[in-house]
Amino acid sequence: MNATDLPALAFQMVRYFPHYVMLVLFPLVVRVTAERFLDIRPEVACTITSYEFAFRDFVLAVLYYPLFEELIFRGLPYLVFGFYGIVLGSLTWAVMHPAWQLFLVQSYSLRKKIAFTVTTLSYYLCNAVFYSMIWMGGFGLVAVLYHMAHNGWLTALDFLREIELPAPWKKYQFVSKKGAPPRPAGGIKRKEESVPRFVVRKTIKSLSDEVRGAGSFSFVVRKVKNRD
Repeated sequence: MNATDLPALAFQMVRYFPHYVMLVLFPLVVRVTAERFLDIRPEVACTITSYEFAFRDFVLAVLYYPLFEELIFRGLPYLVFGFYGIVLGSLTWAVMHPAWQLFLVQSYSLRKKIAFTVTTLSYYLCNAVFYSMIWMGGFGLVAVLYHMAHNGWLTALDFLREIELPAPWKKYQFVSKKGAPPRPAGGIKRKEESVPRFVVRKTIKSLSDEVRGAGSFSFVVRKVKNRD
């Protein structure tokens, strides 16, 4: 792409923004609202706060997955098989998401699992329509960029929600999982304060890992209250 194509690319990004609102953002709000109404709250397997893991997750979610998924499930099928190819690829892409996300609600009843499948599949089908529309319009790069941008702001929200940033006016201490540091000598009670604590969580990558008891471990910073 040369410099003369950038204004055209920007125009297409703006042109498809109303469709992004209708087919991606609005269905997302509906999905979250429905799941909250049904008291379905997917449990994330692991929260990662270290720089190396956060950087890895960001690159995978924002760069690798959007590019890979758009090319494999929509770009190539559309190029080889035309309209029916992109329909089949998008259906496969949409079904794949509840297929792995159901592990996040494995502790719920069968009724709620089915409801979660419906809300998740409906949401990703709307997404698939949006990205497929752009591909069939001849703007595959725009579809990839929208996919990257969408994953980007969702990933950023996850990081902001899960990673605790120390405030400069607070004194932080790292304590063990067993509890807070010992009480100062002289029996003087220490003022209640919030301190981070390292918690180990296990990440299950697949069902086979669950059966074998395998998985990877990471440290998560959590704020706890020390009461003396």
